[in-house]
Amino acid sequence: MRIALSLGAVAAATLLAAGTAGTAAAASTGVPAHHDDGPIWGTVVSGPDLKVRDEPSTHGTILAKMPYGSEDRVKCAVRGTTVHGNPHWYWLEGERGWVSAAYIDTGGRHVPNCNATDDPCPQWRDR
Repeated sequence: MRIALSLGAVAAATLLAAGTAGTAAAASTGVPAHHDDGPIWGTVVSGPDLKVRDEPSTHGTILAKMPYGSEDRVKCAVRGTTVHGNPHWYWLEGERGWVSAAYIDTGGRHVPNCNATDDPCPQWRDR
């Protein structure tokens, strides 16, 4: 009887531990919170520095520079000067400027077009 209780206790502890570990593993393998259905985050994939501009054009005034690997929230996209075959430019909310989509990785997330209600720069909106 004593052996049966010990084996039962071991089995229960093993099942409990396996269930807890499975839950913890599932939680830890999830995508970081800033890459879910919320804001779209973009990562700079050019170096040494990506130029943030006041308009979606390579002729725009440089407002800031972002180092390789840095991140910012991508609000929306417009068509601008084509860079390496890519005509899209992203508005970065933190930097408050435009960057060529050719140099930003959004992890495969679709970036919506800027629209009339929340466009940071309406003269560049797709028509």
